[in-house]
Amino acid sequence: LLLLQLPVPIAVFFLLYKERMVPCFGSSSHPLLSADELALETRPTDKDELPSTLQRAQAAAGGHDDLFSCCQSKNFRGASYTYYAVHITGALVLFMTDGIVGEYSGFIYSYAVEEPLSVVHKVAGYLPSLFWGFITLGRLISIPVSYRMKPATMVFINVVGVLITFLLLLIFSSSVVFLFVGTASLGLFLSSTFPSMLAYTEDILQYKGCATTVLVTGAGIGEMVLQLLVGSIIHDQGSYSFLVCGMIFGGLAFTFYALLLFFHRMYPKPSSDVDEASPDKPAAMDDTGQYQR
Repeated sequence: LLLLQLPVPIAVFFLLYKERMVPCFGSSSHPLLSADELALETRPTDKDELPSTLQRAQAAAGGHDDLFSCCQSKNFRGASYTYYAVHITGALVLFMTDGIVGEYSGFIYSYAVEEPLSVVHKVAGYLPSLFWGFITLGRLISIPVSYRMKPATMVFINVVGVLITFLLLLIFSSSVVFLFVGTASLGLFLSSTFPSMLAYTEDILQYKGCATTVLVTGAGIGEMVLQLLVGSIIHDQGSYSFLVCGMIFGGLAFTFYALLLFFHRMYPKPSSDVDEASPDKPAAMDDTGQYQR
């Protein structure tokens, strides 16, 4: 299963290499034209507008010359340690939760057909479908819920729900009925963890580009690594270790989330003076109903 995912990152890396967006490797090939440059070649432009348009196109292209431009040292000058801590703890939470999604969907069938459950193979085949079905249902439900609930609260409910579900699965490990109930419950709680965590870190960091990169990378690595780890443990220790691993991963996700809350409280809030001077701030209305800056 892991080998089937390798062609995708290899193809992406090859594309980045051809676009000269990997700083460690040089390439003599010319990158593809940006959208602005292509529009300039296909659309006639007045002589007065051409210099300013070219400048905007070059500025836009310059912002994407280096894939790791957000990770340059000049962008971290003066950043507090809580800035890094929010990135790391947020990525670790998604490392665990997305890892649980990968390992549970990959090994729930193998766990069900082994002792002590010994579920019929045809019936056990419904478990992964049930799990992914409730993940889809949970994501649909989370859309209206997100309008009334803060992202931090949603992540807290999800992480605690995953931990409690694994605990109950361990207690009722000999019940086939509860295995199906627990699988559905786990799918619901894991469904909105990733988007809620992205929204939460966006609120903390005022949407820094590096935060999204770190979170997505942590989630992807977790989904890949934990499957390999749990598969090796099940092979050596037996099928019961499948739920024990899930319980441990859920506990670690809760611990990292608690650390994220701690660092959020310590993270410096943006200055109100900067917000008022921001050109992106919408114009305010006075008492007469007219807009003013």
